[in-house]
This record gives sequence, structure tokens and C-alpha cells, in this order.
Amino acid sequence: MHWASRLLLIPLFTFHLQAQTEDEVEKALQNLMILMEKSASTIKDFTQNRQPATPEEQSSFQLYYKQVQNGAKVEKRNDFLIKAQIQYRLLRAKNVSFNSLLIVVHNQNVELYGKVHSEKEAEDIINTTLHTKGVRSVTSYLIVKKLKRVVL
Repeated sequence: MHWASRLLLIPLFTFHLQAQTEDEVEKALQNLMILMEKSASTIKDFTQNRQPATPEEQSSFQLYYKQVQNGAKVEKRNDFLIKAQIQYRLLRAKNVSFNSLLIVVHNQNVELYGKVHSEKEAEDIINTTLHTKGVRSVTSYLIVKKLKRVVL
């Protein structure tokens, strides 16, 4: 006898021992059937790992990766000072959304992370950063969000 069949007999035997009359036996069997149906549906839920999907693109993102080296001679500057100057220059720029940027400076090399609204904005951020005094290189990992127009 298979081990699963033996497991099914245990609750049936337990229900039968508790029942005294024929009605109680019938009720115990009904409860057992309900328990088995719930168990079967639970097992079915766990074994199904795929779901139906209908892709609907709402908005898309594009990674804007660019690495730029400064060809001019760069004098040694403090990383903290470089970061503060970049933040100030980007804050004052009119066509740049500064709120969603993370700036990391290490050994005069700058890394930019964040979301921007267009590739032009990403280029403006990179150029502003590269032209900040003390910057050797700029590496950008910017996400450009392509907004969809809503027609009403």
C-alpha cells in the first residue's frame, strides 16, 4: 500500500473511532471529504507556479549609462568639496531635476545615480558634473523614464 493511501486512512480511522451512531459516522465522512477537498486545492495552489499574464506597458525605463573622462589637466581637490560644488551647480541649473540624484565621489571620480526625465537632461547633468573643478571622470547610471501622453 502506498504511503499516501495510508495517510488518508489515519483521519478516516480517527473519525470512525469518535463516531458512535450511523449519523455521526456519516457526518465524520462528510467532514473528511471537505478536509480532503481543501487539502487537494491547497496542494494544487502550491504546485502551480505560473499565472496568466497580459502585458500592458504603462511606462518604460531606459538605463542611460555613460562614462566620460576629463581630457584636461585636473588639479587635486577634496572629494567632499567636489560633491558640494556639483550639488550646488545642479541645484542652480534650471533644466535639471536635482531631487532624484545620488552623487558619489571617490578619488575625484564621480558616479551619478538616479532618475531623469529625458536623455537631454542626463547629458546636461553629465556636462555640468564634468565641468566642475577637480572632476577626473564621470560615470552615469541614470534611468530615463519615458512618459506616455494621456489623450482625453
